[in-house]
Amino acid sequence: MQALLRFVRYVFLEFGALIVFWVTLYTAGIKPAIGASVVFIVLDGSYRWWRRQPVTRIYLLTSGLVVVFGGIDLLAANPFMIKYEAVINNTATGLFFAAGARGEKSLIQEVAEKRSQFPDRADVRYFFRILTLAWAAYFFAKAAVYLWLGMIFPLKEALELRTVLGGVSLACMFGLSLVGRPLFFLCRRLGLLPVETEAPAPATINLPPADHP
Repeated sequence: MQALLRFVRYVFLEFGALIVFWVTLYTAGIKPAIGASVVFIVLDGSYRWWRRQPVTRIYLLTSGLVVVFGGIDLLAANPFMIKYEAVINNTATGLFFAAGARGEKSLIQEVAEKRSQFPDRADVRYFFRILTLAWAAYFFAKAAVYLWLGMIFPLKEALELRTVLGGVSLACMFGLSLVGRPLFFLCRRLGLLPVETEAPAPATINLPPADHP
């Protein structure tokens, strides 16, 4: 139960703006949802700045997208970007994740290390890089689906379909990302990870030792 509560708290801290947007969208409509999410970001960002709390790249990404695209829609006479805004958002997010796969630590590893500790090994770093690229591919695929929906359905129906497809697919991706140990074993068996000969990781680390399957 404690692990579940920690995960829920983590999701809200990182994706609070999106959660506020979707909850308000269902209860009050599009423009109130945009306004509520922008206000949330301003207040939450000010609080984090005042408490000098570090923020992750994912938090900056989600907050930035909501502020930029939400602000444009809020000032418009009609929410003209709503129909294709998700296409742009998901494309930009995919590019962000693809870029986040580079460097000493990938974007997903940076996020995961806020919740747990992992051994500093090449196979571990490579595994998180693969997972980050998988998220990039997911957002690119979702952008393509949303573009197709926007082209053939009216705005209301497109939004409804996007909500269902986006919510289910995102939950599946989160669930897949949470089973890191089985995925790590699978990637190793498929030969996707570099072979390590270092000493086994401490028993408290939730990843297999490098020298045997």
